[in-house]
Amino acid sequence: MFDRVTEVISLVLGVLALGYLVYEIDRRQRKLHEIWDVLDGEDAIITNSLEDMVENGELRPFAGAALA
Repeated sequence: MFDRVTEVISLVLGVLALGYLVYEIDRRQRKLHEIWDVLDGEDAIITNSLEDMVENGELRPFAGAALA
């Protein structure tokens, strides 16, 4: 009986450790996203499309804007 209890405890601790690892990775990823304002997949596609439109002459860049 004691062996079964230790297996369950080990399993619970393993699941908790894995859960904390996933939580920590997500937390750090969100923090970096906030600091560096990283583009996600959809934003990157839209940005590339807009840059292509400017290069093709379909759009003109806004002259009053200053690059950050």
